[in-house]
Amino acid sequence: MTKKFEFDWRIPVPEPLLKGCVFDRWSEDKDSSDSEPNCLFKVDEYGFFIYWKSEGREGDVIELCQVSDIRAGGVPKDSRLLTQLANKHGDNVEEKSLTICSGTDYININYQHVVCPDAATAKAWQDGLRQITHNNKMNNVCVRTNLMKHWMRLGMLVDPKGKVPVKVVARTFASGKTEKLVYQCLQELGLPSGKNDVIEPT
Repeated sequence: MTKKFEFDWRIPVPEPLLKGCVFDRWSEDKDSSDSEPNCLFKVDEYGFFIYWKSEGREGDVIELCQVSDIRAGGVPKDSRLLTQLANKHGDNVEEKSLTICSGTDYININYQHVVCPDAATAKAWQDGLRQITHNNKMNNVCVRTNLMKHWMRLGMLVDPKGKVPVKVVARTFASGKTEKLVYQCLQELGLPSGKNDVIEPT
């Protein structure tokens, strides 16, 4: 008799990633740089996202299925930002740093840099993230699991007051002209539907 096939797409998420840790985050492009100190970084229990939030800023996420590499090191080219990080973390700032490379293809890659409290934490997070990225089975999960993933993402992309911006809901389910349909549906359901409105998470 044929054995029933069990589709197990989950990879256990290492405990330190579930508990989370406070890192300093920075990114830069050709013209500008951005730094965000004291961000609480975590990975959700299913290994869908690495997400972070700091006091007074909106939450943000990276889908782990879009992460192509987690590199050790990485320092800013902007000397002012480098000095700022070195003053806080010491001269061994590169030993404590990680670079998370992500994108939907291998051409347009985004680099998100974090500075960990120490080199051991950086190594633990690099190893832990490498274990749970490149999970090809995650591309074949059922519709219900995908809806749960979108719901979790909305809960992570909250504003500084912990509320979900309506524009984030619209971006999650549509883009361009179809965004209007999302706003219209929210209005018909009696939910906040303005671009600058927010929804209370429950």
